[in-house]
Amino acid sequence: MRLPSHDQAGTLEVKMTPMIDVVFLLLIFFVWTSSFETPEFDLPSSLADVPAAGSQANLDQPPPVEAFDEIVVKLLIRDGLTVIEFGGQRIESADELQARLAEVIALGVQPPVIIDPEDLVTMDRAVEVYDAARSAGADRVLYATRVE
Repeated sequence: MRLPSHDQAGTLEVKMTPMIDVVFLLLIFFVWTSSFETPEFDLPSSLADVPAAGSQANLDQPPPVEAFDEIVVKLLIRDGLTVIEFGGQRIESADELQARLAEVIALGVQPPVIIDPEDLVTMDRAVEVYDAARSAGADRVLYATRVE
């Protein structure tokens, strides 16, 4: 039987390339698995369904469903008077409009409120409706424009 000799001092070489490959694979795996968020719930929509598979964190709280895509308030001129129309119904004053918008916003949704004045509506009435919408708690109040 031959005994190993201790006088042969060989160098031990550690290859770094396979270790770096393993580290990158682990990094890719952890980044990929940590981003399992369903993009359907990032933007609120009434069409978004609960996913069959994926992250369980999104199932704890259901996403807010917007009952209204947008709220259109029309300002019309009828018999020389400015009429406010909300959801196809005539509203008598800006205070009543503010109360109705506050009811919608109290549901927990924030749809944009679009004010659509006719050509002959004065600016003070349009600003009055704008102020009523902002006082009701609407974050996005926009004016509709017409393309000429």
